[in-house]
Amino acid sequence: MLWNMVLVVIVLLVGVIGTIMIGQSKSNKEGNPSYFQQTGKKWARLSAFYVIGIIVFAIVFIIFFNR
Repeated sequence: MLWNMVLVVIVLLVGVIGTIMIGQSKSNKEGNPSYFQQTGKKWARLSAFYVIGIIVFAIVFIIFFNR
């Protein structure tokens, strides 16, 4: 159980570090004029990723704790 928590913390840290690196990148700071176009599609895709992630987490959680 402890190794599962350690794995989750490692994944979270990698995600945070990756997000900060992308946010501080030169190309991100310069900006992209087309970035704010088609924001509806981007929000829909991002929302789909979160929904899929939550569903997968729920399935794994149910399987893991029903043993």
